[in-house]
Amino acid sequence: MSTTVETLKPMSMNSMLSGLAEPSLPENISWIPNAPGWYVVAGIIICVVLYRAYLAYRQYQANAYRRMALIELDKLQKHSEGVKQIPHLLRKTALDAYPRSLVSPLLGSQWEQWLDEQCQGSQFSTQFNGLLASLSYSPKVSIDQHQSQGLYAQVAHWIQHHEVNHG
Repeated sequence: MSTTVETLKPMSMNSMLSGLAEPSLPENISWIPNAPGWYVVAGIIICVVLYRAYLAYRQYQANAYRRMALIELDKLQKHSEGVKQIPHLLRKTALDAYPRSLVSPLLGSQWEQWLDEQCQGSQFSTQFNGLLASLSYSPKVSIDQHQSQGLYAQVAHWIQHHEVNHG
């Protein structure tokens, strides 16, 4: 019996395990897809992303006139006589966005109504009725600070939000 007990001792267990070979680990799984369909899917995704980036870049370029007009409006707001240049800035911005044949013939109340039609929430023909024409053609126009700030805000709103199909 002593031999049987000796074989079960931990010392003898190690000698039994020493003859066993440890199995090798499997290779790492590759992240590269094996099926060619995944390459097609990846190609389509890349094309869609590039196309969306191209459209965003074109939209950014098409709205350059808006950014320039807002910078010019900010300069006018800092200048004491800048309010008199607002009609000129609006006309210039409209000519950048729309065809000349559409914008050039508009004067007075027609101009103000057209501005309102191109931008939702614009109130040139109601809140500032006749003010743009007065600023354009009258040498001396009295406008208070509150009305001036409202006009600057309205012009900024129109520049940012008028709807144009850049095609």
